[in-house]
Amino acid sequence: MILANIWIILSFALAFYVFWLAVRNRAKNVAPSQAARLQRIQNASWWVQLLMVISFVVVSYTLLAFFMGWPFFSEPKVRIVISHSHIYTSPADMPNDIFYLWLVQIAWAVFGYWVVFSLFGLYRRGILFAAKNVRHIRSLGYFLIVNWAINDQMQGALRDMDLSTTPLFIGLLIIFVSWIMDEGRKLQEEQELTV
Repeated sequence: MILANIWIILSFALAFYVFWLAVRNRAKNVAPSQAARLQRIQNASWWVQLLMVISFVVVSYTLLAFFMGWPFFSEPKVRIVISHSHIYTSPADMPNDIFYLWLVQIAWAVFGYWVVFSLFGLYRRGILFAAKNVRHIRSLGYFLIVNWAINDQMQGALRDMDLSTTPLFIGLLIIFVSWIMDEGRKLQEEQELTV
């Protein structure tokens, strides 16, 4: 538990440091050039990708510790919380249907992680408003909707309907925003061709 708290504090400190660097650079350049803005976006995207890799390693260890029964930092066993009244310390404790839905949810989370990582990879390369960006953002909306559906199935199987519809609406909103971004991108391309 102590290492987890240290990890959280270090993550916040790193995020604050990156924010401070961005503010300091902005103060130096009151009217930053286009290249400086792009450089800031690329630097921030690099930091986000680095934090994602670190979190992926920690989550991977957590899953391995759950499956193998290893200790997790100061805890003797990893506890997986499916809902507030269903907490499991090993895969054998889980009902089969919940276990398989949970595995599907983990696989789906890896897909969501890959989408976000790829999106920030595009930003890091300076690709800000391409069709790939729109596809990745739209995929995030679909990710939230499908993840909500998997959670709904798990809560139904547990007869513990403690489910929020917020991810469903946010997913639909993200899909709508990605559609607007795609239409705006197409309009901009048409204007560049006519000029």
